[in-house]
Amino acid sequence: MKLGEKIVFAISAVVVLAAAGRGYQVITADKPSMPKHYYEWDETGLEGHYLYRELGCKNCHRAMGTGEVGVAPVLDGVGTRRTSDWLRQYLTDPSTLVEGTAHDGSFAPDFRQYDDEQRTLLTAYLSGLHANPNSPNYPRQKPPTTPTDEY
Repeated sequence: MKLGEKIVFAISAVVVLAAAGRGYQVITADKPSMPKHYYEWDETGLEGHYLYRELGCKNCHRAMGTGEVGVAPVLDGVGTRRTSDWLRQYLTDPSTLVEGTAHDGSFAPDFRQYDDEQRTLLTAYLSGLHANPNSPNYPRQKPPTTPTDEY
């Protein structure tokens, strides 16, 4: 074998051994790792999911692994980050909670035009989108502030 072939072979062997080692760790682990996201809905939440899809929300938002990324916030974990009351208020009049929101009709659908049943369904759906601590969509605690500006 030529020197270049030996180097490629050695690197390939290291990668295969590392993957096999990681696979062994996963198989023999006492506790399986938690999923990053999970979803809990009753019948109302499931109907809200159908409404979410019917309204085309995934054209801008990502939830449950489907939809656009980078256009609007990812909704996975929103039920962990926000209360049902907050979500309901946002769906009732979004600009009272988020200044400059797109959901005031300027860019995205105006939630104020939805009826109470639609708001209830969407609130139940969004409230059921949860995140575990190993998810980037899990709420992070702000670090404690220290008075560093005092001299």
